[in-house]
Amino acid sequence: MQDLKKELTVQARTLGLTVYQSSVDEAEGTVCAIVRSPEGKRLAVLGREAARFAGESRDALLLCPLTVDNARELMLLFPYTKPQSHRGRPFSFGLGDRLGLATPGHVRAISGFDVFPVFAQQSIRELKLTGRSFSDVIAAAAFGVFQEGYRGGYGADGDHLKTEEEITYALESGCSMITLDCSEHIDTQASSLSAEAAAAAYACLPEEVRGHYEEAYLGKTLPILGTLSEAELHRIVLTFWRAIRHAINCCRHIEKTTSTPVDFELSIDETLTVTTPEEHYVIASELAAEGIRPDSVAPHFSGTFEKGVEYAGDLDRFARDFEVHREIAEYFGYKLSLHSGSDKLSVFSTVGRATGGRVHVKTAGTNWLEALAVLAEKDPALYRRAHRFAIEHRPEAERYYHVSTDVGEIPNIDLQCDAYLPEYLRMPAARQTMHIAYGLLLAQPWFREAFFRLLDRYEEDYYARLRVHIAKHLRYLTGGMKQ
Repeated sequence: MQDLKKELTVQARTLGLTVYQSSVDEAEGTVCAIVRSPEGKRLAVLGREAARFAGESRDALLLCPLTVDNARELMLLFPYTKPQSHRGRPFSFGLGDRLGLATPGHVRAISGFDVFPVFAQQSIRELKLTGRSFSDVIAAAAFGVFQEGYRGGYGADGDHLKTEEEITYALESGCSMITLDCSEHIDTQASSLSAEAAAAAYACLPEEVRGHYEEAYLGKTLPILGTLSEAELHRIVLTFWRAIRHAINCCRHIEKTTSTPVDFELSIDETLTVTTPEEHYVIASELAAEGIRPDSVAPHFSGTFEKGVEYAGDLDRFARDFEVHREIAEYFGYKLSLHSGSDKLSVFSTVGRATGGRVHVKTAGTNWLEALAVLAEKDPALYRRAHRFAIEHRPEAERYYHVSTDVGEIPNIDLQCDAYLPEYLRMPAARQTMHIAYGLLLAQPWFREAFFRLLDRYEEDYYARLRVHIAKHLRYLTGGMKQ
C-alpha cells in the first residue's frame, strides 16, 4: 500500500498540488490526503473507495471540496477523524473554533500534554453569529485532524444548549458532548428575597415538590455540608427545582435519542450569584437519585470570568471555594468544569493542583483573537478598519456578551504606527471589544473575504500563534497538577 501512497503524492505534485504529508493515509484500499490547489484546500482521493466522495477527477486523482458530506465519508473511512466521548480521560480541554481553521494549530498546541481535546465546540449563539451549523463545525475539525495526522481522539461539544430540540440537532449532527444550559429554568431573583419573602414563595410551590425536598434534606446530616437549614433549603429549591427537573428530562431525552456514548455537562454558571456548596450538593444529589451522573458540572465560581481577559477576583477565595466544589464533584463521581477559561492563566495552577488533573476547561474566543493578531501584523489597513468598526458597533455586540471594559480606555488607533497594532490585542478594553465583535465583523463582506484569504495565505503563522497561546494555558494547568 506504500506504493499507492507514493502514487497519490507523485500524481498530486504532477498536477502542481502541495501535499500535506502528515495527512496521507490509507484504509480499505484507498489513499486520501489534504492538498493545496490554486482553488484552495482539497481532499485528494485515490483507490477503491474513491467513488464514495464527491469531487472532480484530475487524471487518476479525485479532488474533493472540504464539504460536510465529504467529511462524513472521511469519518467512515478513517474513524479517528470522528468525534468521540472523553470518558475515561481525566483532563479534557474545550477549544472552540469559530472560524473553522484552527484545528491544525490546536493539534500542535496539545502536543506533549496528556489531554483530551474537544476541537469542535460551539453554542447556538456562536452558530448564529458565524452563520455555521454543527455539521460545519465538526467537518472543519475532522479535516483539521486529518491534515495533521492526529489519532489521539477528540470531542465535539454542543455548548450551552437549552432545549431538547437543540440537543437533538446537536446529536444528529454528530456531537459527542452536550452542555446543558439551564439558565432559563433558574429563578435568579430568589437569592435576593428576604427570609420571610422566600418562605412565602416556597409555600406556594407544589406540595409534592416541597415534600420531596424536605424529606430528602431537612434534619439530615449530609456528606461534606453537614446540615441544611430551612431557610437555605427554601432558597435552593426556589432557585433550582425547575432547572433540576429540566436537566433530568434532557438527560432522558439524550438516552432516547442516541445509543452512542455522549458526555453530558450541566452548566449552572449562568446565574447572578456564586454557586454555593449547598446548591451544588442538592443539584448533584437530585440527579444521582434519578440514576444520572453527569460527566462534568460547571458551577458559578467566585470572581469574574469575562471574555478574553484575565480572572478578576480574590484568588485565595477562589481556591477555597473551588476546593469545596471539587469535594462535591468527587463525591458524586464527575469532573468540575471551568467555563470562559480563555486567558484565565492566574487560576490555572489552583485548578490543576486541586483536581489532580481531573477537570474540564473551556476556551473559545482565543483562536479568533490570535487570528486578529495575524491580521494586525500582515494587513494593518484591514485591521484598522476592523478595529474602528468593532468600537463603533460594540453596543450591538454587547447584546450577546457582557463585558465591563470601556472603549474610552482604548488609545486612538490613528495615532499609532502599523508596528504597534498587535499591542491593541493585549489591552483589555481593545481585546474585549474585538473579542465580542466577531459575529458582526464576519457578517461584513469587506472583512470576511479578505480576512479568510489572509489566513489561508498565512496559515502557518496562525498555527504558530495558536500553538504558543494554547500551550501556555495547558502548561499552567498541568504545572499545578499533582504528580
